[in-house]
Amino acid sequence: MARKLSKEEIIRALLDCSFYRSTGATSLADIADKLGVKKASLYNHFESRDAIVSGAIEYCAAYLRTITFMPSDIDSVAQKYPAESVLKGIVNRYFKMHEKLPLFQIYTFVESQKYFFKAAADIVLEEQNKIYLQTRTVLQALESNKKIRIAPQSIPHAALWFSRGITSTLSDYLIPKKQQIMENPATGEGELFSLPSDNRALEEVDRLIDRFTLFIQPEKSLPKLQQEKL
Repeated sequence: MARKLSKEEIIRALLDCSFYRSTGATSLADIADKLGVKKASLYNHFESRDAIVSGAIEYCAAYLRTITFMPSDIDSVAQKYPAESVLKGIVNRYFKMHEKLPLFQIYTFVESQKYFFKAAADIVLEEQNKIYLQTRTVLQALESNKKIRIAPQSIPHAALWFSRGITSTLSDYLIPKKQQIMENPATGEGELFSLPSDNRALEEVDRLIDRFTLFIQPEKSLPKLQQEKL
């Protein structure tokens, strides 16, 4: 008797296959083999391979909405710790989350599909906006607790400058890491991230934060940034 499949199982199988092969190179047969079922079983839930990809994009959007950039108790954190420690702690946590499954697969899948599907591109913009808005909240908490000296009206611009640096550094870190893993495939469960640790991205984040803290002083001004609508 054939086992029952769920849509989520099929989507997760697609994400897993896409991670190692690329989405374009992943066939229905690959997904079925991953699940240990016949290809015909997939049609009970999706009418085509493209429908699975579209379903995966919707799944990724829903999952990413559950991920937050800042801690829920940011006011308490801002009271206890210096601004530099708060910012480094938040960003380091965010990066570490993206090194784990399923977030690593989801991130790289969405990044690869944003050029082909508007829905995937919309996810990227939504994530950028989320990080910007939550960075703004963090800076407001730090300013209200007198941990930084910055005019309240300058916080939106500062948050935009900082959040764009974070999203750029995250992409520069994860996309090459995926390529490295693809070139060194795991030989068993749990070995996906058995490659040597690479702290260069976190060091780059620390440098970004160090540069940023130089500008949250009253006599300093942030570098000019072309205004973009989020």
